[in-house]
This record gives sequence, structure tokens and C-alpha cells, in this order.
Amino acid sequence: MKLTDFPEGTEFYIKEFDVPLANIPNKGWVNLFGGKPRAFDASGLKPGNNWPAANFEEWAKVVENSK
Repeated sequence: MKLTDFPEGTEFYIKEFDVPLANIPNKGWVNLFGGKPRAFDASGLKPGNNWPAANFEEWAKVVENSK
């Protein structure tokens, strides 16, 4: 998985230490746990159970570790 696989403006988040989430412009939230994107209902996100990834590489490592 590469940063160029995502449109410009995509935001990368980590939920509860091991769930990689992405907020993709004009598409919404997706969960990439296991490496395959699935729609994600972000209504369960709360302060403290998720945070922005420090960078794409940190986020991509969470994706890789979830496989």
C-alpha cells in the first residue's frame, strides 16, 4: 500500500492502537484492517479512542500488522 493509492486530502487515523482508518474525500471513512477497505461508521469515534497517524508510514505499518 502506497500513499499514491489514496486521493490527495485523505486523512489517516489509528483507532484503539491497531485499527487503521482513512477519511477519504468524497468517499468517507474506511477501515483497512486486514488490508482491504470496508466502509466504516465514524459515529463511534470519540476523543481518546482514535488519533491522527503521525505520518503515512506509521499508518501503513498498522495496516501491515493487521494482516
